[in-house]
This record gives sequence, C-alpha cells and structure tokens, in this order.
Amino acid sequence: YIHYSIKEFIKLQSIMGNTPPSKTKTPVTIKTRKSKASFQVPKSKVLANIEGDSIDTLNVNLPEGIRMTGGVKLRDDGYTGKGVKVAVIDSGVDKDHPGFNGKVVKQVWYRSGTPLSRDYHGTHVAGTVHLMAPDAEIYDYRVFGSRGEYSIDQAIVLAIDQARVDGCNVINMSLGGPFPFPPIEAAVKRAYDAGIIVVCAAGNEGDNNPLTNELSWPAAYKECISVAAVQKRDGLPVATFSSSNAQVDYSGIGVNVLSLKPGGDVMRLSGTSMACPHVAGFIACLLSKSKADERPNDEIVTTDPDTGVFCGCCRGGGNDAAGLGNPVAPSSLFGIEGDAALRKVLNEKFVIDIGITGPDNETGLGFITYLSKDELMRLF
Repeated sequence: YIHYSIKEFIKLQSIMGNTPPSKTKTPVTIKTRKSKASFQVPKSKVLANIEGDSIDTLNVNLPEGIRMTGGVKLRDDGYTGKGVKVAVIDSGVDKDHPGFNGKVVKQVWYRSGTPLSRDYHGTHVAGTVHLMAPDAEIYDYRVFGSRGEYSIDQAIVLAIDQARVDGCNVINMSLGGPFPFPPIEAAVKRAYDAGIIVVCAAGNEGDNNPLTNELSWPAAYKECISVAAVQKRDGLPVATFSSSNAQVDYSGIGVNVLSLKPGGDVMRLSGTSMACPHVAGFIACLLSKSKADERPNDEIVTTDPDTGVFCGCCRGGGNDAAGLGNPVAPSSLFGIEGDAALRKVLNEKFVIDIGITGPDNETGLGFITYLSKDELMRLF
C-alpha cells in the first residue's frame, strides 16, 4: 500500500485535462525535478522467503494466496484473463522479469529516479495480478519515484486517464492518501463511466478495532472497489494492519504473500497492497474474452444466416444495423459490462462471508474467491 501525505494533498494542483498528453513517451523517464513531497513507497512488511520459494517453482506450485482465491480452478476452467488489459498504477514494474512471461506490454513512467530494486512494490503487485490472470496483459504506469516532470498526484491523474485511453479493463491501485483529492476523484469517475473496474487497497492504518474508521482515498470513493487484507488461516481472520471502514467492499489474501521481485527473483510482503491485486486479477479472469486455447469472441467464425457462408463478421447478432458487417466489441464470458454488473456477479457467486455474519467494516461483504466454501476449507 502506497500512502501519499497530507502535505501533498493540500497543495493546489491544476487538473491536466481529461486525457494525458498524446506525445507521452513510453516509458517516460524525465528526471528534471526532484520530488519535494513526502510521498514514499511505504515499507510493506517484508518477510523472509521459505524453503522452496523460487521463480523456477512459482508457476508449478502457485502461491497459497493464488490457490485460495481459486487460481488453480480458474486455470482448469479456462478463465485466465485472455483478452483483458490490467493497469497497475504503482512504483514501476520490472517488465523483463521472466515470471511475467512477456505479459507486461506497455510502460508509461511519469516518475522515476529510484531503482526498482528499492521500489519493488509495483513488481510484486503486478506479479500477483499475473499469477491470478496469466493471460491478461499488464500495463505499467509508474507514478512514484524520486524524480519526475509531474508531482505524484498529477501523475496518478494522468495514469488513470492514460489507462482509460489505452483501453484497460481493470485498474489496480495499491496506493492511497488521508484525504479525498478532487482531480483524482474526477479521473476515477471518468474511468468508471467508461466501464473500467477500479480496484484499490483499503489501507494499512488499521488499529485492530472494527469500531474505529481509518479512511483512505481513492479506495473510499464509491466508484472504487475497496479491498481489505485477511490472513491465510482457518476462518480468514482480518490482518491487524488492515483499515476498517464502511467503504470496504471485499477482502483478499494480504499477509505473507509470495510474488515477483525486481531482478528475476521472488519475495514475500504483507499489506492491503497485496490483497488488492488478488481481487483485481480474479476480476480479470471473470472478464476473460475467451477461454484459454480458444479464439477470442470477436474472432469466432460463424455462419451467415442468409448465405450459409462462414465468416468472422456476424458474431452473435452484432450491432451491424447498417449492414456493414462491423462486429460488436467482445464481451466477457460472464457477460459482465461495468462495475454494477460485476458486483452483482461477485455478490451472487464468488463471495464467502467471513468474520461477523453479513457486511462488516473489516472485510466488507466477504472474501473473494472462485472456490466454494468447502473447497476453500480443504486448503487449510
């Protein structure tokens, strides 16, 4: 979870417009101005690797958090995020890490200056997205670093808008601040209105008391899915550091999470930052345009009802009102279009109530997983 300071929030910033500059280089690595703000990648709790942790075994023996979220079953059923674009707005991603298998397809860095060996947060977060949804494409938007042409809050606004322009389906933001910030809220609303699912870490300011509220933005915006962190133990107890408030929607595994480390290795971290990409990756799987080893929906060869000729332009009754043969945009296998439809599917099929019965401020509606309760319990 990346936290930005009160000082940064109270600075007046001009909104950069609805869309980022069209001539932004990829990646942007301008080093013209040092950050004067106290924004930093928080020291997510780093835990020692255990015997067997290695990049060679990571895809063979998926991490516990991935398995508990249903990663193995999703693969078996063919839901791997194929045709889905996931934006990771964070501290930068090591795109050449062999664990990504070439799935980091675009990088736009609004800030830099700090080596990824120190800013490992983004690579770890993106790694979890990839392990959950191995066929999804990852778009890396770096908004943290010691130098950059834009302030961090400006960079976040630009990154959200660029993700929208790039056609991303899901945005993962394992970051936050103590107050709402209107330009970021406006960018989130633009993404939401475009049908993008915005998933955010609930925050690491929890005091282990569900009766107190620790709010963080952008997670607290109603357009965002706010994800709390739970432990990999029987009953899925909430992590003591996880922020609690009425805006928490769901929970994911966020303690002792194994994922990728810049430079080709693996590492373990704890935080709501780690819970967030479990849920974002799971959502990417639900948004899959086609199953693994199948042609995408917009490439399905169908038969023209009038001529009997096989063609690729009349898929499923399309939107070709003018008779021009233009296919409709491919939809997900679960028929999910937008935030409201996604929440309906999640709530009906993929949430296991944990903690107190019903919605609560610590875990929201419950733990997101593709597994049944019995299947999940068998993992303990």
